[in-house]
Amino acid sequence: MKTTFILSVTVLSLLLATTTRAQQVTTDTIRLTLFTDSVALSEVVVKGSRKPKTNSRWNDLQPVDLLTAAGTNGNVYGALQTLPGVQLQGESGRLLVRGGSSRETQTYIDGMHVLNPYTSTGNEMPARGRYSPFMFEGINLSTGGQPLEYGDALSGVLPMDTKNHSRTNKLGANLSTVGVGGGGTQTFKDGSVSANIDYLNMGPYYHVYPSRVEFEKPYRTWNGSAQVRYSPDEYGVFKVFAGYDRTDFSNYTGTSCRLFALQEDNYYLNTTYRRQAPSGWNSFVGLALSAFNRKVDGAAQDADRWQEQQQELHLKGKLSKSLSPVWRMEAGAETMLRRYADNYVWGSTDADNRLHPSVSALFASGTIYLLENLKAELSLRGEYTAPSKQTILSPRITVDYRWQDVVFSATAGRYTQLPEVEYLLQNTSLLSETCRQYNFGIRYDQPGRYLKAELYYKDYSRLALVGADGASVTSDGYGTARGVDFFFSDRNLFPHFEYQLAYSYNDSQRKYGSYPELTTPQYATRHNASVVLKYTIPSWNTIFGVTNQFASGRPYHNPERSGLMNDEAKPFNSLNVSITHLFSRKVMVYASADNILCRRNEFGRVNGASVLPSSDHFFYVGLYITLGKNAAYDFSNF
Repeated sequence: MKTTFILSVTVLSLLLATTTRAQQVTTDTIRLTLFTDSVALSEVVVKGSRKPKTNSRWNDLQPVDLLTAAGTNGNVYGALQTLPGVQLQGESGRLLVRGGSSRETQTYIDGMHVLNPYTSTGNEMPARGRYSPFMFEGINLSTGGQPLEYGDALSGVLPMDTKNHSRTNKLGANLSTVGVGGGGTQTFKDGSVSANIDYLNMGPYYHVYPSRVEFEKPYRTWNGSAQVRYSPDEYGVFKVFAGYDRTDFSNYTGTSCRLFALQEDNYYLNTTYRRQAPSGWNSFVGLALSAFNRKVDGAAQDADRWQEQQQELHLKGKLSKSLSPVWRMEAGAETMLRRYADNYVWGSTDADNRLHPSVSALFASGTIYLLENLKAELSLRGEYTAPSKQTILSPRITVDYRWQDVVFSATAGRYTQLPEVEYLLQNTSLLSETCRQYNFGIRYDQPGRYLKAELYYKDYSRLALVGADGASVTSDGYGTARGVDFFFSDRNLFPHFEYQLAYSYNDSQRKYGSYPELTTPQYATRHNASVVLKYTIPSWNTIFGVTNQFASGRPYHNPERSGLMNDEAKPFNSLNVSITHLFSRKVMVYASADNILCRRNEFGRVNGASVLPSSDHFFYVGLYITLGKNAAYDFSNF
């Protein structure tokens, strides 16, 4: 299920990348900033090289570079899997960072938490991000040592910021092998209003190229989103973003061919106000509401029904100011109030669960330039969590030193997260899970060329652990993760050619959840690598892309040998290709193919059976048309 026409955003913005620029961010963070208003065809050229800003953290990467890589299919979570520190996760499509599970990395929009950022799917069908990546001005990924402003995340965070301004009216539509969509923006004196609607139906695609999963009702989803931006003066900007999507499908699963039917409604509302006052004080206040309702028939047995509801209210405020040329401070407070409810019905069984977990926090940080090229930041976060009624303090320190074009960085900090709901339902006294992170890195950057390497160590404690009786749950789990990340990108080797290399080594050991002894989790792979190549032909207005992704085999239990996880499945390897061509000022075509070498990849084994993706290949062709403008359609309607 690596499909959605959000890919259209990726493709066209590639040719509109003349307005793209990158900015520097903090340790272990990728910040990619762009403005995607439509431009004239004379400006839409395929460039062989670009001169990035020298102060950018990952200055040779731009969102179009991440998302137009062959095989990512316009999904920001899939695109980030080509970067170091992120593990290839083809069967779930979720973000796994440095040996952590997917729940350990949280998504934020405009600084506000998103409770449920992924689409819902069935077994071995990868989820996707719910929101178009080019809706955002900045896409960030922190793979360790993230600021303590972002809570409830043991491994990393993905903050994404929407645009503050849109200066161009726009309207467009798209048609692809998997769906249709369109939208636009209307500007006014002090702001703009944007809207977008998309519909995806996998039925026609599966009719031509059947899935390994047998569907009764093919996967369908439609989503709508809108945003209002208003700037009352030159110092402040007010935003309201709202999104809704509905997903439904049914397929046969298990050896008994049980019919599994899912329906889900997901809602998200985000309101923020950011102000940079002439006095130097910067302020931010935000409110976010997340909610989703999920109903599943045939969840575990024939003729059963499971319903789940989750809601979250996130409130946040912060202040910051540079007190002198060498000293800056920031402080804030936030609370996340959640509600969980489920109901399971099967025969005479009618079971309900209710839970109201919450996290309230105060955080503060101070940054000082000890020398011209030496910077240090000290942070502290204090949390109160419910229902455990626990208070915990988490410190963090980071140091950066620049020597010519080389930057050395070190970070040490403590991070916490509430246990999973399924464990809190069994024991509401569970403590917050903790992870101490230690990172040391070195990076070298010049225009058109960038290299980074980083060593890390993570020490987990107080993880939820299922007892030997299979019913009790304690906070006695623990574990470690250690490794190295390497990244190199280059645009200067040949004209019109660019490439990037990424490699990650991770050794993860845990005793937690249903793992009764210290072992490597089933989802963890020791080696992950990717190669991304792009070649452009300016005279043809065409871009060719090739991506190869590799991951070592997943650990699994072999009953013929002693131990919990004592064998490995075969390695994963996928070679993907893509082509983008601009036919005219108003018509564009994109085509891609995944796993062209026809490997039968697997994601580990369960009970001796291989865990296989829903399809070994994926093919995509999309047609994108401008409506009412004399320029290529900008799919970034926001």
